[in-house]
Amino acid sequence: MDSLNDWLAQGTFFGELKTMTFFKTYEGIIDDKRTHSFGGEFQYRSADLHGFSFGVGEYSAYNFGLNPSNPDETEGYVPSDNITMIGKAFLRYRGAGFDLKGGRIGLDTPFANEGDGRTMIPALYEGFGGTYALPFNPDIKVYGYRIFRFKPFSEDSFIEGDAGNPEIPETDTPQTDSNGFATAGVRWGHRYGANAEAWYYNFDKRLQLAYAGFQMPLDSLKMDSWTPFWALQYVKEWDVSDQTAPFENVDTDLYSGRIGINSRHDKIYLAATYVPHKDDAFLSGAYVAPYSYGIYNSTPIEDGQPLASLATKDQPGRSYSLRYVHHDDKLLAVLGLTRFELEESTGINYPLDESEFNAGFVILGYNVTDRFGLQFEGDYIDSDSDVTGAYHAERIRITYKLGHAPGHG
Repeated sequence: MDSLNDWLAQGTFFGELKTMTFFKTYEGIIDDKRTHSFGGEFQYRSADLHGFSFGVGEYSAYNFGLNPSNPDETEGYVPSDNITMIGKAFLRYRGAGFDLKGGRIGLDTPFANEGDGRTMIPALYEGFGGTYALPFNPDIKVYGYRIFRFKPFSEDSFIEGDAGNPEIPETDTPQTDSNGFATAGVRWGHRYGANAEAWYYNFDKRLQLAYAGFQMPLDSLKMDSWTPFWALQYVKEWDVSDQTAPFENVDTDLYSGRIGINSRHDKIYLAATYVPHKDDAFLSGAYVAPYSYGIYNSTPIEDGQPLASLATKDQPGRSYSLRYVHHDDKLLAVLGLTRFELEESTGINYPLDESEFNAGFVILGYNVTDRFGLQFEGDYIDSDSDVTGAYHAERIRITYKLGHAPGHG
């Protein structure tokens, strides 16, 4: 490259134009919700110069005056107001097995990630860190990040807090101001083969979390293109030294297992998750995910549904899930059913009673072209809550891709 202009010209512009419409209807006393949002993202990644590069991402969402003026009638995880912001701005270094970034970045970790694909603007993070691929086995990657501030899905700024209270009023773990979090992890394997990962998180002023999970194919039982598999997950949560209210006496164990069968484009599986009740523990031992909390929680725990999970309910208990997933270049289809059997919890402001309910959802996506895509999501929760009653939601998302994204970042 002969000049700065040559270097900048070799960079890549890409992005996405998108629109999203969200409806949610309750049988209880809470207001129904309706939100429309139109916008997109425009990103630039420079070419490498001695291993260094930089990236910038601008995000926007506009309502065009179509949303209710009452905020109680709009969905908190879809921007109901007009937003324009610089969501990503980072310096990157790649070389000798390292991929390091600092600034405003996206993350790809189990309990703190962008949660992209279900909302208009992803969850983003301000800090530094990256990955290292081991030279003797590049399938093993070590991760480490120190995050100081966080941008929730629909916000237009980075805050010293977490994902906070979701929109379902039965749960009310408040947002906690803090100095962010630190995490370290290791991943091994391939997406369609044997794989495993282990992570540690220190969520400042909240809790510590350790996670381990693996999936193992049963190649000896393979039938044509279908391979059976089994998988296990474990989460442990405990106190931090600088804990602040409402977090105290955190003591959580989560056990999850699944069995299923998959091919290159299809997967069917059954999963069971158990969080034991503990009388003297925070929320009676319920599972907490500070940065993946809320309706669109995006953790690897198998009971997660768009409108409900063990993370959103603030209660220990059991879940049983059945899933079917088909994904190819044109079509995405996800069908899910979950049975929740929740035990009593101390709650934050009031106790939560033992309850049982069923939930189901469907996601259908179709790529009309390589750039133009449509997606529909429908969810239903059979709840006996006096606040929500049974409720359902529908989401329509239309996207048009610009340019070619160079990979995660």
